[in-house]
Amino acid sequence: MNEGFFSLPVDKQQKIINMGFQVFSQSTYKKAPVAEIALGAGISKALLFYHFKNKKELYLFLWKKSIELTSIAMKEQDVLGTNNYFEMLRRSLIGKCNLLREYPYISEFSLRAYYEENTEVKKEIQDSFQQINLESEKKAFEVIDTGRLRDDIDIHQMYQEMIWASDGYLHTAFMQGEINADKLKSDFEKLILMWEKVYQK
Repeated sequence: MNEGFFSLPVDKQQKIINMGFQVFSQSTYKKAPVAEIALGAGISKALLFYHFKNKKELYLFLWKKSIELTSIAMKEQDVLGTNNYFEMLRRSLIGKCNLLREYPYISEFSLRAYYEENTEVKKEIQDSFQQINLESEKKAFEVIDTGRLRDDIDIHQMYQEMIWASDGYLHTAFMQGEINADKLKSDFEKLILMWEKVYQK
């Protein structure tokens, strides 16, 4: 990409990013109209392709940006600053909900990208996701006080089941057409409380 993108005013960068998340969250990679991103961001399609040489480069930039923004949101909530796993989940939830309020389509875009089948981008997305997932799990388990958890459970299985439940919730919300920050927070607070009762000593 053209590094001149980062010389644009921050609000213009954010508008392009938000429009990218929105348009790519509503269609498959192939069918998503890049012209709508330019129109919604208030720039010409030619200028958009001056900063990103093609659709693939723009899409992968947005994928990496979603990861970067999520990482920043987690650090702001000091997610790894506690050894209580359920407190980690609560902090992570606050960070993700704050992010959703600023970038309303980021979760829908990330889900759509994760399930994208187009060979032009699929491998890079999947490889990136697997690496991030492994790194996140490793960092979490370096910190978690497993002594708080029941002795008769497989902790890694517990972690994976929570990932599956979260993915299922988000996928259902996505298919229904809306991932709402306030509803997400309310529903996941209940889930975390239930997990705490089930898995904690």
